[in-house]
Amino acid sequence: MPDTPPPDGLLLTLQEAADRLKVHYMTAYRWVRKGQELPAFKAGGRLRVRASELERFLLDRQADVALPAGSPRRTRWAAHVDRLHRLLLDGRAVDAAGLLRKVVSDGAPAGDVYLSLLAPALHRVGEDWAAGRIGVAAEHRATEITAVAMARLGDHFRRRGPSRGVAVTLTPPGEQHGLGSAMAADFMRAAGYDVHHLGVNVPTGELRQFLSVVACDVICSSVTTPGLDPGYYRELVSVSRDGGPPAVVVIGGQGADPEAARDAGALHVADLRDLSLRLDAMARS
Repeated sequence: MPDTPPPDGLLLTLQEAADRLKVHYMTAYRWVRKGQELPAFKAGGRLRVRASELERFLLDRQADVALPAGSPRRTRWAAHVDRLHRLLLDGRAVDAAGLLRKVVSDGAPAGDVYLSLLAPALHRVGEDWAAGRIGVAAEHRATEITAVAMARLGDHFRRRGPSRGVAVTLTPPGEQHGLGSAMAADFMRAAGYDVHHLGVNVPTGELRQFLSVVACDVICSSVTTPGLDPGYYRELVSVSRDGGPPAVVVIGGQGADPEAARDAGALHVADLRDLSLRLDAMARS
């Protein structure tokens, strides 16, 4: 179909709507079935879409994917990040969840949503707070909206098949930023690990007590706030060696000290993508 918008009062068949959206008919049908994405109704025994609704849908989804599967440019992440950033700042939780739902329904892996959409948008929110453009309340609101959205994406990270081991995820004492650790937990699940996610602000002594009951193969700590005492890295590695075979200690996050982590005998990962690659390498070995 030509890119010139059809007259607002025109009724389109679902196939015509799919052609204008540049997607397969079944993709458009799936959006209709979800009820709140592409409005349609039956007329003359066929699904019809109002041209005005279609144009609104196109505008709302201005960057949603339309290229063939397998294309490296399938999803225009930069435009999605721009939109999600605005929605988070405005506190529009329902619209933010809708955006994530659309991106995933278009075929983007949930891991890519974390790496290429959620993490960059949250980083921008953090920059806004650091620059004084928003207050702590707005920053916390954006964090909570993201946490709810992540909970809804959690099932996408479930992996079938035999377990590759047991992992524990957490943040250090005093660290209250938990989204990075929660994302790491999901990536560990996707890699085939049974994960015990302990959340934020976990004292080393409490972790030692937990591990005396629950043996684990990997301990993953996420550090967001810079300035963590380097002694923490040594303590964490020490805890990992208590009792049975030592666990692999993985430390990441924008506040982590790579040199201190490596000096302590831990594995430092630069970001979630690096974590994913390391987990694959560990599984192969």
